[in-house]
Amino acid sequence: MYQNYVVEITKDANGEMAHDVTWHWDDDADKALLKAESKYHEVLSRAAVSDKAEHSAILFTEEGFPVEHKCYKHAVTAEEPAAE
Repeated sequence: MYQNYVVEITKDANGEMAHDVTWHWDDDADKALLKAESKYHEVLSRAAVSDKAEHSAILFTEEGFPVEHKCYKHAVTAEEPAAE
């Protein structure tokens, strides 16, 4: 079995960060990579038009070797805390 990972990372205007990890596998190495590439590009399609200050994706192998990565940076305004 072959496995690849996609990590989605977001950072909002206030600096709060979040991430989501998915893995994609197959008995065929090429098919496993294609499945992961599909998810990687899905994340980037959202990241391109995101309302987050930064929205990134990383695709890497099960050995931790980075295959592709990209970060979109957007001009956003930090939200002010609500008055109590």
